Amino acid sequence: MAYTTLEDFFGDIVGKARRGQGISEEALGRDTGLSARQIGQIESYALTPDDDSIRALAKSLNLDGEKLVGVAHGWVPPQGNDVFEDQNIRVERLILDAGMTVNCYLLKCKASGQGGVIDPGGQAQTILDAIAQFDLSVTHILLTHGHGDHVGALDEIANATEALVCGCERDFGLMGGRSQKVAERVDEGWKTTIGKLSIDTVSLPGHTGGGIGYYTESVFFSGDALFAGSLGGAKGEAYGGQIQAVFAKVLSLPGDTTVFPGHGPITSVGQELEHNPYFV
Repeated sequence: MAYTTLEDFFGDIVGKARRGQGISEEALGRDTGLSARQIGQIESYALTPDDDSIRALAKSLNLDGEKLVGVAHGWVPPQGNDVFEDQNIRVERLILDAGMTVNCYLLKCKASGQGGVIDPGGQAQTILDAIAQFDLSVTHILLTHGHGDHVGALDEIANATEALVCGCERDFGLMGGRSQKVAERVDEGWKTTIGKLSIDTVSLPGHTGGGIGYYTESVFFSGDALFAGSLGGAKGEAYGGQIQAVFAKVLSLPGDTTVFPGHGPITSVGQELEHNPYFV
């Protein structure tokens, strides 16, 4: 399976930005010369207005107008379905059905054969089959956040691999009983090694209070804090805080860093700086 579109369409981005900042459809319409009905049509994919109206929406929503126009016209990252492999690392993406389409990743240290599972969201047997096919000795399960579509197969994968489960305590309430599997509590600055790979972490709260990003060498696993061209939904202070955290901690990485998001196509730091409307 491969992605041919972004996770979030133009209307999703408008809706997330509007709700995140607590702006009503009526207020956004008044500010942009559109009607509340047209705003609703945009957010339900029934209307894509002309480029000048898109730029007006972006200005009102504190988005980048030209980037929003690009998304509305169908921009997708060119490496969205590429296999990632270099001399040290291989990353395998699994597109799972966890009530919605979600990404799970297998990270392999090529020198040792050891690796990790990032976000086992569902379809446990599919993940286990891929681990076997990948010839991977799983030592770690890394959780970016606690939503069910990212931890749905945690029990099965943890039991089968006996790997160390790592996640943020602030998201335990979202995980229910699955939080009992978390043996290593992760937060900003936590480090570990997988084979010969050094894994660093940053806190990316907003979409959830315990959002975590994992970084090693030239790859970054962003969970739902950052998608290609978008980000996971948040509201109020959490919305602004998430944008600030992603900009400071993720988009400050080298431009060729490959970003593996929780949903949608693979992207890079450079592509997001150039195309993601949330970062002006």
